[in-house]
Amino acid sequence: MMPGDGPGAWSGPAGFDDETRADAVAVLTDVLEWQLVPQRWERVERIVDSLAEALAGGDAVAMREATAELELAGPVRATRIGTTPLVPVPEQVRDRANHLVHSLGGTPRQPPGDPADSSGKRGGGGDRKPTG
Repeated sequence: MMPGDGPGAWSGPAGFDDETRADAVAVLTDVLEWQLVPQRWERVERIVDSLAEALAGGDAVAMREATAELELAGPVRATRIGTTPLVPVPEQVRDRANHLVHSLGGTPRQPPGDPADSSGKRGGGGDRKPTG
């Protein structure tokens, strides 16, 4: 399906094919689960900003480049003893990534313990009892 086809279809800027969009959404969604050292998060933030600029400018080539760079900036499997502790995604990066995922037609992830559903149950609803 092409952007703009059918109800609820993605209606983002022209020039982004489905693969480019899907790759960007996938890595931006992954970012939300990463644990990195603070210096690495600074790099990720710059890349996410580049991705946002590419999206705003309709630059598909820059979008693919930023997506690939972001994939490479992810966590490594081994960490050295005595290295700086890993931290979860900073709030500013999380918010920007979620905004981009939404702009690209994906579904942003909610952070763990999101107050939107305080019940801790699937589907929300809190402690409401059935009526009827």
